[in-house]
This record gives sequence, C-alpha cells and structure tokens, in this order.
Amino acid sequence: MASASRHPSGGPVRRRQWQRGLSSWLCLVQVVGSLPLIGAAKGADYYAILGVPRNADQAAIKKAYRAKSLEYHPDKCSDDKEQCQTKFIEVSTAYEVLSDAEKRKVYDQHGEEGLKEGHQSNEQAKAMFRQFFGREPDGNVRIVRQGGQMMFMEEGEPGPKEDIYGNTNVTEMTSDLYKSQINDRIEPWIVQFYKPNNDESREVREEYIKFADTFKDFLNIGAVNCRQQRDVCSKASINEFPAFRWFGEDKDSAPEIFSEGTPSSKNLGKWASAMMPDYTQVLQDKRELRKWLDNVKGPHILLFTDKMGSPPMWKGLSREFNGRASLATVPRCDRTGVFKTPLQREYDVRIPQVVRIDPLDEIGKVVEKFSMTLKKESLNLWFMKAIALGKKAGPQATFKELSRERLEAGDCGPTDSQFCFLWLKAGADPAVEEATRQLAQKYRRDPIKGGQKTFSQCLELANLMNAPYALEVVAVIGTRA
Repeated sequence: MASASRHPSGGPVRRRQWQRGLSSWLCLVQVVGSLPLIGAAKGADYYAILGVPRNADQAAIKKAYRAKSLEYHPDKCSDDKEQCQTKFIEVSTAYEVLSDAEKRKVYDQHGEEGLKEGHQSNEQAKAMFRQFFGREPDGNVRIVRQGGQMMFMEEGEPGPKEDIYGNTNVTEMTSDLYKSQINDRIEPWIVQFYKPNNDESREVREEYIKFADTFKDFLNIGAVNCRQQRDVCSKASINEFPAFRWFGEDKDSAPEIFSEGTPSSKNLGKWASAMMPDYTQVLQDKRELRKWLDNVKGPHILLFTDKMGSPPMWKGLSREFNGRASLATVPRCDRTGVFKTPLQREYDVRIPQVVRIDPLDEIGKVVEKFSMTLKKESLNLWFMKAIALGKKAGPQATFKELSRERLEAGDCGPTDSQFCFLWLKAGADPAVEEATRQLAQKYRRDPIKGGQKTFSQCLELANLMNAPYALEVVAVIGTRA
C-alpha cells in the first residue's frame, strides 16, 4: 500500500514542490527576458552623461542638458579646447537621443549600439557645430573619434569660394563692413547673398553688375559671399541662393525680400525704384503747385518728366537734400508737346527738364533752368549752388493765402511774433497783387509776413479768430487800403 503512494519524483509532496519551483523559475525567466539589456548594452551611458536617473522626465532632461551644455561651452569651459569639444558633443548627443521618445525607447532596449553608428543626421551635427562654435560650418559636418575623443569635422563644400564681384560697382561685404553699413545703417542698401559655387548665383552675376552700374550714383549696392562670411548669412537667415534683400534707412526695420520673379537687371531696377524713399512732391495742377510753393522751404526745384512718377535718381536726390531743398515732380509730361499736362502748358520747358522756381509769383516764376545732361553729379552741384544763393539772399519773401490750416497752426494769430499784412480782396486785381508781392519782397528781412484772403472767406476767418482780434485785423487793413 505504501509503495503505491510513492512517485519516481519522490512522492506527491515532493512533486508539488518541484512544480511550484519550476513555475517560479519560468516566470523569472519571462520577466528578465522582457527587461532592457542594460548591463549587456555597449556604448555611452547617456543618463550618466546628463546626470539624470533612467526614469527622468523631459523637463528634468532638458534642465540637465542646459546646465551641462553651458558648462562645456568654449566660453565657459576651463578644460582644454579639445576636451571641452568632446564633452559638449557627448552632452548634445545624449540630449538629442533622450529628448526623442522613439530614440530613447531604442536606446533603453539596446543601448548606443542599437542606434547604429553615426546616427546623428548631417543637420543635427550642423546644429551642434553652430551651438558650439557660434558660426556656420563649411559644408557638411561629421562627428568622428580621434584619440578616444569625439571631434567635429567640416567636410567643406566643393567648388570655388572666392568673391565674384571684385572690381565692380557692387561692394563685397565682410563681416565688419556688414555690421557698420547694414546693422548700423543710416542709408538704404540692396544686398545679394550668394555662394560662388552655386550655379544660380553665378548666372545672375552679370545682371546684378548691370543693375549696379545703373543705380550706383543714388543707391548702395552690396553682396555677401556666404562661403566666406558664413556667420553673416546665418544671422540673416539666408537658406537659398542667391537671395536679395532691401535694407531701409531705418536700421530697426526688417529687410524686404525680393519676390519679383527672375532677378534680371530690369526686375531688380523696378523693385529698387519702388522701395526707394521718396521725399518729393508729385504735382498735377496749379492748385497743388501753389500749395507746394507756400508750404515748403529752401530752393524750390521742379522736375518735368514723362515717367509715371519720380524717377529713382530724383528720389535719391530728394533723400540726400531732404531739409535743404524742396523737390517736386510733374509726371506724365508729353515729350512731343502735343498732349501737354496742365502744368506743362504753364511753362516753356523741354521734357525732361529741371527748373528752379521763385515762389513769390502766382504760380511760381522760373528763375533758372538746368541746362546740362541730367546726371547726379551735375545736379548735385547745381543744387548746392541754389542752396548757397538762397542763403546769400537772406530770408525768402512770402505772399501766401491765409488758410484755415495756417491760422490753426498759429500764423497771424495772437501768439505770432511777426506782423501780419493781409490783403482782403473781392476779385482779381493784377496791379494790386503785384504791388503786394513787391512789398513782401521789400520787407522779407523784417518781421512781417504778407498774405491774402478773399472777402467771401472773411466770415470764416473771423469765426476762426477771437472776435476782438478779428475786428482789429479787418479795421487795420481797411484803413491801410
């Protein structure tokens, strides 16, 4: 009976113990098999490099990376340069892997080997290079091991890297020149960013030179070789070549991007002309002309042109002489003289023509015509002469209509420090008008200003002034009349 209860394994009790032990062992094998093979994995310990636990969240990883990358940055690191570079690459590589959920999963399961050698993309390696050196790399970047240390290796771009705009009217800009002329500019610039090994950049060279030859006298034109001045192009966010930018005279304004199609000389010229600041006044008729003559100071210089607006050279001169001379444009004039504009009919001028106007006459009298070829150098000298003559002649005589705007601005008001001589007229009287203009010319050096107002506008004038003052002005003028 006893022999029947026995089992080859040692009996029922031993059998149950053996089964429980086998089950526990199989369960342990299954659990261990599901864990990452950390101990067996080969390669760098990215968690140790950043100094974070394996269960660190993204915020902790990012915080550790910032501290470590700053510690090993060349501006802060106290070790030798190569050691700092190695540590910086290790920290950047660790962060790049652990900050990416998919890469971190692969790393946790298979270690560095599981990510394969050279897993950094070229763009990632370039990003590390930029952060470490603070400049753009020359071509692609590889991270290599030398003597047990990781190093950046710039592969260099194929093809030429020399400047292509030497001995032309295009200014090749170094980093220092770019900083002084563009970042701290007081004048507008057009700049082309190019690479001499880029086919499109070389193809546009002749067109850009042609454009510069046309605009050189009244616009600054530059070029930046992005193979030589990589830091400039990187800070300007240049990613395609060639790239054209307009930098306005306000250094705090953002640059404008050329998007007018093919960068031909013609298209660049149209774009530049549209972008140039214009301090001229466009005049269409006698009313606009009279208003311009009455409201601006300095020599009054007028351009008659068949163009639709102010030409680029005229815009350039208006910026250069802004505040010293007053420039205006009469556009759409007919060269043949058949279909003259209203102002073209008032003056005997050829097209194009530049004249200096005396503002004292009804519509302005031509004092001098510019008789030379319309070139910037000649016009510049002529303008300087006109300014000098104006200073020599002293204060300019005025004979203006006393408008609401002038009265509200203080002209002929209680606070005006000058005497105000007004002619209140009921209609046209050429003789009296000429006499009044002569008085304005005679007393131009005295604190007296001349003006005119029609009787139909006197009520409005009285309403704008306080009553006692209005009666005094009318009474004085009535006595003198």
